[in-house]
Amino acid sequence: MNASRNPFVHFPGWIFAIFLLGFIPLTWQSTKVSIDTDPLTLLESDQRHRETFDRIQSFLNNDTVVVVSVESDQIFSQAGFDHIRAISNALAQQRGLVDVKSLTHSVKPVRRGFSLAMEPFVPAGSLADDQIAGIRQFSVTHPLIRNIMVSPDGKITLITATYKRDLSTRALRQAFRDETMQQLAPFDLPDYRVRTISLPFIAEEISESFYRDLKLVLPGTALLILLVIGLTLRSFPCLVLLLLSEVALVAMLPGVLDLASFSLSPYNLLLLPLLGAINLTMLTHQLTALRKTDPRLTMDERFAAMLHMVFRPSLFAAITTAIGMGSLSVSGVSQVRDFGVSGIIGIAVIFAWNFGPGLSFLRLCCRAWPSAILLGSKDLSLSNSRSLFRWLGKAALPKRWPAMVFITTLLLLALFATGHLNLDIRAIRFLAPGSPTRQMAEMMDTRMGGINIVQLDFDTGRPNGINQLDFLRGMQAVQDFAENTDGFSSTYSYASLMAMLNGIWEKEESGILSLPTNPLTLNLFVLALKATNYPFLQALCDESQQTAHLVLRTADLPSREFVRLLESVEQYAKNNAPEGVTVSAEAGLHTILQADRKIVNAQLSSLAITLIAMLTVMAMLWRSVKLATISLVISLVPLAVLVILAAGFAVPLNSVTAMIAALVLGISIDDAVHLVTHWLQLREQGVEPAAALAESLDAKRPAIVCTSLILIGFSVALVWISFPPLQHFGWLSAAAYGAALMAVLWALPAFLATRK
Repeated sequence: MNASRNPFVHFPGWIFAIFLLGFIPLTWQSTKVSIDTDPLTLLESDQRHRETFDRIQSFLNNDTVVVVSVESDQIFSQAGFDHIRAISNALAQQRGLVDVKSLTHSVKPVRRGFSLAMEPFVPAGSLADDQIAGIRQFSVTHPLIRNIMVSPDGKITLITATYKRDLSTRALRQAFRDETMQQLAPFDLPDYRVRTISLPFIAEEISESFYRDLKLVLPGTALLILLVIGLTLRSFPCLVLLLLSEVALVAMLPGVLDLASFSLSPYNLLLLPLLGAINLTMLTHQLTALRKTDPRLTMDERFAAMLHMVFRPSLFAAITTAIGMGSLSVSGVSQVRDFGVSGIIGIAVIFAWNFGPGLSFLRLCCRAWPSAILLGSKDLSLSNSRSLFRWLGKAALPKRWPAMVFITTLLLLALFATGHLNLDIRAIRFLAPGSPTRQMAEMMDTRMGGINIVQLDFDTGRPNGINQLDFLRGMQAVQDFAENTDGFSSTYSYASLMAMLNGIWEKEESGILSLPTNPLTLNLFVLALKATNYPFLQALCDESQQTAHLVLRTADLPSREFVRLLESVEQYAKNNAPEGVTVSAEAGLHTILQADRKIVNAQLSSLAITLIAMLTVMAMLWRSVKLATISLVISLVPLAVLVILAAGFAVPLNSVTAMIAALVLGISIDDAVHLVTHWLQLREQGVEPAAALAESLDAKRPAIVCTSLILIGFSVALVWISFPPLQHFGWLSAAAYGAALMAVLWALPAFLATRK
């Protein structure tokens, strides 16, 4: 056999020295990569909650808001008011504070003569019992207090603090959170439970939990993978070479991705360990093939034999994996799209490393440590293993029809399961059940009126058009219809705001609110609201007062039910709108419906792209459409298992779990590529199909089993991450990789060889 003329093998020293000149700055660049924990990326695939957040943020001038909840049976008591006032005063001492809103630090409009004035909601000093009872009754019934500042049961109140502070870095966010928690700590007592929620705090919580998870999970995962590789290679020197090569790649990969403008976040951080696992699979195929070469050959000849065996299938395996990654680029969710594009870059770097400078590195190490690729009699060529896999190859031959029936049944079940996938995306479930942020959000959802907010727009077509009594009566009728519709916890509108002011003006004690009947009185209210810059005004109408909004609030419902409720109110509003008024919820409905449709279309598009591209690539590799089709159908087995499990356990599709199908299909087909390519090489040498199959299984078995266990081990480790989407990704992909291993070792051989 001729010695390798590959320059990376022939001139390893010079080439690796040149590579080091670029490796050092890339490694230095990797140290600068940070994790972006912006919680808004949670909302990208949940348009309902994103719309809610954007709507609230629009009239907060992008200030930082901290919401503090105080839960107690004594909220409406003198002691309770004193406690709330003390908390509000403590927050008011913080640097950058703009405003504090609470029961004790808010005002309400009152009539004084022929004008409206503002007075404290809870007067300072000692209050009589009847005063406290009146404040409580007003708070739990008034539409702009109930579910906004006080829970309907009167046991929870919210304090809202607004800040203008620089929170651009993690250190600044952490300092702000620590300072706030220190201010609130003395007030968190057995009788007064204090909790907080704020975007900077959520970012820090995610960051801390993720770093904690990595410290816990990575060592165990590394030990598991080391055990798998060690049992496969059964050579300490070989294991050291593999690990050194892996460390070199992992050291520079983040730097390469950072130069490609890829930012790390808890939602795509799994790309790095996934690429590391893929690199290990490629290295395992290389070292396994190298150790199986004839030890009597020179080192260059052994490398030439190894490259002849693994280069072509590794190239096409890298292409199929890149296809799976690349198909994610059609997603409408930017996190998924960036993951796919960066994955392609990562796969290209892995292949370039392993068949470029990494090859020079192995050649240099083998020159210094020849025993690393010696194959002992008890290593990869055990007679028992040979007999086992020869038997497996022969046993698979008469099982073609059972395999066909099984695969067909599995695919039909998966087709049925696709109609039962969980498309109800809720950002709140992205966080662990024990997360303080999730607990606070769930409390606000269940006890403070819900976290879903959407609006209907009533456009009069002319500035100041909403300040007409006929318009306000029509809008009030729509709001009454919504309030009588089961499902809405609260409704707010410009018309109800005017009715509340009229109740104050008329000193209505019954609690029944009605719109003013005099246009002059209405104009007085309009001027008073503009003069005092009433905080709710921006949420209920536009600046020109041409369009008024009906804001509808619900608990965290499934998207279909949420859309059904919104459509019913929209239809009623259109049928009863005053002449010349246009009613629309198109923006809200469009974004909600698009959220589900976007995920489904992305899945279908990425799957179609992956299947067509893989069929084309494998047909080119083997020059056989039949073999390409067989391998592709076999590779659908793990995908079918994935769909059945996801539907059976109601795993929600989101910006993380939506990537599983394409990734599993792209990676799981790699073993089929290696096995079929080796089988074809033997067939070209004149070996009978059955014998070629047995030889191929014997040659590729260690690498196939090892690489599958590496991927399974990496996936299982994700189950211990406290981020639910990654947990779902972990156990689903582990099951799929296990199914892929069974398919390539049992189902694929049944279709490769004849019975002769």
